[in-house]
Amino acid sequence: MRSKTLILVFDIILLLSLGHIVKASPSSMVTFTYGYVECTLECPEEAHATDTVTCNLTISALANVTIYNFTLAISGLVGDKWQTLRIESITSYSMVAGENLARQVSVTLPQNTSERLHYVIEVSATSGFGKTDFYSTYVRPISYDELSGVYNALQSNLTNLQADYNQLQATSNFLNSTYSSLASQFAFLQTGFNSLNSSYETLNTTYSSLASNYNSMQDTYNYIRTKYDSSTGELSIVRNLMYILGITTVILAATTIYFRKKAPYIVVQKETASNKP
Repeated sequence: MRSKTLILVFDIILLLSLGHIVKASPSSMVTFTYGYVECTLECPEEAHATDTVTCNLTISALANVTIYNFTLAISGLVGDKWQTLRIESITSYSMVAGENLARQVSVTLPQNTSERLHYVIEVSATSGFGKTDFYSTYVRPISYDELSGVYNALQSNLTNLQADYNQLQATSNFLNSTYSSLASQFAFLQTGFNSLNSSYETLNTTYSSLASNYNSMQDTYNYIRTKYDSSTGELSIVRNLMYILGITTVILAATTIYFRKKAPYIVVQKETASNKP
């Protein structure tokens, strides 16, 4: 909503900045009659400062008449003071009945002109003297037609923005629905993740315990293996010694038997020899 407001404000500023290049509103017409002289003044209803205001002046003779002096004075509020901006004069001009005299009176408005322009008409003719004044032609930064154009443009822009807003609202609703669905799935997955993480922690603890037991058993195995290898070496030495002892025993036994067999024979021989005369 804030972006929509900013866009509307920007459009208003943009259109107001273009006010000086838009034509003023349609003209208004004022008619006065002084004796046999009829004056019609057509001037724009609205204008901008620095615009050139053009008024159409028509003087009609209702009978034969001589205009001694005709003056149209246009004044405006410039800043905080009234200033005469243009004076149009006609002097010593004779007209016959039904004759028309048309003039265009133009005036360029100063920069800081505001409020309505003041028109003063004075007529001195054979039929008498007359004077009148009135206010017309609003001098504004922006005219009614321009404001109407701004309003229509803003209305169109508002319609487009409303359509965009509705589309964005639908997209927002869809995204919110999708977010809720994803949030629900995330919560489910988070629960599963927490369960798996708890199982992982349990398995990791079990693994650490088993690894510790394995390392302890590995140390025990290495110790037993070392003892086994040492015992195997000692057993080989004992076996060799037993082989040597056995062989030595056999040799001794054989030697003993051998000498035993030889010893009686020798004794007998000695005894036989000693018995001879």
